[in-house]
Order: sequence, then structure tokens, then C-alpha cells
Amino acid sequence: MTEPTLTLFSADLLSKWGFNDGDSPGSWLDWCDNRGVDYNTFDFPWASIVRKHLVPAIEQDVTVVDVETIHNPIRVRTVNGVDATQAWSGKAAAPTLTPEYVDVSMTEVLRLALAEAGLTDPPLSGGVTL
Repeated sequence: MTEPTLTLFSADLLSKWGFNDGDSPGSWLDWCDNRGVDYNTFDFPWASIVRKHLVPAIEQDVTVVDVETIHNPIRVRTVNGVDATQAWSGKAAAPTLTPEYVDVSMTEVLRLALAEAGLTDPPLSGGVTL
């Protein structure tokens, strides 16, 4: 059986509302519920996942910035040296980033979430091994 994954879309880096508008994805919440993981004990690690798995895969030269907001918390500031911040709210056309997306295993997402929270042993059931 293939492990479930979370898909990170490159275009989400260019939108104020990207990455589920900063909210935890429903597929993640379902995955945790099915394994007895109490996701209320830590934050969803959008910035860590994006920096570790999506940004290195992007073929363009990008710089990213963390944004203190209730919306998407990590965005592209520049693409190939050109300011891309006007694309965040649709004031300018967004450049195309490739690849279109990357997939990250849910177990890896959990590892990053736990590391950010300084936790090592969440309540687990269903045979998940970290």
C-alpha cells in the first residue's frame, strides 16, 4: 500500500490564499484522526514543509519569506531576481513556477510538526512508525 501524501503546489507560494489559506489541510486532519494523533498539541508546519520539500525542487531562482498573518505563512518574494510580491493578492500576474507540485508523505509531515513543537512521542495508533 502506498503511503498517503500531502501535495504542495508551487503556485501557492505566489498567493495570499495559498497552502489552504494557512489552515491545516483536511487530508492531514483525517490522516491524524485515523491514527490517533492529537494534532491539537502542535501547529501544522507549512513553512518547514515548504522550505524542506518544495523550495529545493523549484527550477527557478526564488527567495521566500515568512509572513506573519492568518493567511498563507510562506511566500515567494522574488522569482529570478524579479519582485513577485504584487502577485500575492492578484495585483500582478504570477510567474510560472516549475515543477507544478511535489508530494510529501504524511509521516514526514508529522516528523516536521513534532520537531517544530519539540515533541517526540505523539499518541499514535494504527501502526505508524516514525
